[in-house]
Parts: sequence; structure tokens; C-alpha cells
Amino acid sequence: MAITSTFSIKGYLQGMGAGRIEIETPAKTSAAAVPGRVLIELASGSNQIDVPNGGAGVTGVIITCPAASTRTKILKGASPDTGIQIATSGLGGTFVLLLAGVTRIFVNCSGADTGIFTEFQFF
Repeated sequence: MAITSTFSIKGYLQGMGAGRIEIETPAKTSAAAVPGRVLIELASGSNQIDVPNGGAGVTGVIITCPAASTRTKILKGASPDTGIQIATSGLGGTFVLLLAGVTRIFVNCSGADTGIFTEFQFF
């Protein structure tokens, strides 16, 4: 039996004078999902994260940075890319990236996250 994944982001903005404003992305569904969960103790510098199944069937990843981290993290598609910052000074937030044929991603960490783990949940 094939695994199906459906993913969307839903939230709201409040306190803007116009009342509550709902925000929602269209649902992204894959009938050939390849689930995978990877926990990594990030080293200082560039960390390569391989996408499960060589990227086939994977439509995205949820990256959850540990709340105890004080390191700046930069998400990259290739190690020399400029990338985008995903967490600094212990932000425990979650970042979502939808992938299209990507077989690996890189996270550059400003220092080692010794004893704490960043979670990559692929779907």
C-alpha cells in the first residue's frame, strides 16, 4: 500500500485593527510519499543531510531546531550557496521547505550543537 502525505500551513494574524486574519497555504499532497525522520547533532560548519530514498517521492521537510541551541543556522541547497538563516539564539521554531528533486540539503551551523539534536522530518 502506498503512503500518501498531505501538508499545509494554517494560522492567523490578530491585533491589526481589522480583526483576525486567517492565513493558509494550499494543501500539498503526494501519493508516493517516503517518510523519514533524521535527528542530527550539528557540527560546526557545513552539515550534509541526505534526503531519504534519493529524494524520490519526498515533497518536503520540516526542520525543527532545538530550543536550547544558541547557534546560527543557515539552510543551503549546496554547500557554497549563500543560503537563508533558519534559527539563531536558541529559537525553537520550525521551518518548512518543499523540495523538488533535491537529494541532499546542507545546514551550516556557527558552532557545534553538542548534545542537542536538530530534527529533519521528511514527507
